[in-house]
Amino acid sequence: WLGLFHRRKNQYGRFMMRLKLPNGVTTSAQTRYLASVIRKYGEEGCADITTRQNWQIRGVVLPDVPEILKGLAEVGLTSLQSGMDNVRNAVGNPLAGIDPEEIVDTRPYTNLLTQFITGNSRGNPAVSNLPRKWNPCVVGSHDLYEHPHINDLAYMPATKDGRFGFNLLVGGFFSAKRCDEAIPLDAWVPADDGVPVCKAFLEAFRDLGFRGNRQKCRMMWLIDELGVEGFRAEV
Repeated sequence: WLGLFHRRKNQYGRFMMRLKLPNGVTTSAQTRYLASVIRKYGEEGCADITTRQNWQIRGVVLPDVPEILKGLAEVGLTSLQSGMDNVRNAVGNPLAGIDPEEIVDTRPYTNLLTQFITGNSRGNPAVSNLPRKWNPCVVGSHDLYEHPHINDLAYMPATKDGRFGFNLLVGGFFSAKRCDEAIPLDAWVPADDGVPVCKAFLEAFRDLGFRGNRQKCRMMWLIDELGVEGFRAEV
């Protein structure tokens, strides 16, 4: 849950560290720090930029972790709750703020979601023991760069009665056993309610989600069990 993953195969004793990087935004200072971490490991060190707009640094050895975590905090980064049965990186428009076709700048929303999910980088135990991993995204344009249909919760920009907010798509995921597109919840929320609605979804999933067969623990299985109406009522 600290975002450390042991690399046994061909890299025994080495770890991968996954960050929380809302909307994939990283500063030059943060990037330089991450580069300095992997540089010391020579050929054992490298970095991934992931499909969830995130960084993973590889080659880490366990005795270095406390110092790395301290360095991450100093540049405003964290690796908390980036693995296991936690909320994964909040994805937004990769062209946020500069996209000429942008409907909304997704960065403020992905930042707020991440602050809530990680307890402002101090940890949030209330949402850190889910039945399975859980993927959120905030959509910023009609291009759907964020792939809302494969996220557990997708915020789709929409106005209602002249007020800006989001329609909600829920339950999307793909795995070796099953692939499902997210479905409309038939619910609209004001933009200011982005974090409270995320909390409501996570509490419903945490308390009611199946915790048996790992192949049947994603949120869509709970939606199947309750039905869309029942699930919306719980949220």
